[in-house]
Amino acid sequence: MLILASDLPHFLTEILSADNPFSTSKLIILFLLIFIETAGIVTGFIPGDTILTTAGGLAGTHHNFGELMAYIAVFSLASFLGDAVNYWFGAFLMKQISKIPFLKRHLQGGMLDKLATDFHPKRWLLFVVLGRFLPFIRVVVPLLARRLALPFVSYIRMAAFASVLWSAVIVSAGYFIGHLNIPSDMLLIIVVGIAIVFILALRVPKFRQAIVNLFVRK
Repeated sequence: MLILASDLPHFLTEILSADNPFSTSKLIILFLLIFIETAGIVTGFIPGDTILTTAGGLAGTHHNFGELMAYIAVFSLASFLGDAVNYWFGAFLMKQISKIPFLKRHLQGGMLDKLATDFHPKRWLLFVVLGRFLPFIRVVVPLLARRLALPFVSYIRMAAFASVLWSAVIVSAGYFIGHLNIPSDMLLIIVVGIAIVFILALRVPKFRQAIVNLFVRK
């Protein structure tokens, strides 16, 4: 059985197959995938949320609470370390990325510049936590933190909380789904549908401005 399998590359469907036993090597591979997604800036195409949901679904299928806790711990640590790396090396990587017109257009300017111009200092925790739950946006959070000189110690505490919360919520949701008799194709349609709606919403200027308004001074 696979949870959301058709939304994952073939090698991931093999790793996250119910026929593939729970093992240390599986945890290491999943750790590296989430770490790279968070730390790589341009690796947001890695389906992090789907990986977490699928792993949680497998633990639910196995009715194994220990497996659930292992996934939560591994994903929390991977995203936390990825955020730390992104904070320190993000500025250097962004400088290199800015030399590529397509990436510069998508990673600089627009929403990021608006946030950087008048960011509300009391909204950092909300920004870090909310950003952790949004694909692509999550890689911008440490970049903005570094750009606005948020102390590393302050940022990393928030990142630790956000990483644990994200991992616990998404993996537990998958664990619950694993107990239900819902066809994987139907789950895929739901997840893809939500992603499409969010992407289309981000293209609406008023929606983007509403997000920015959550974090800027009034």
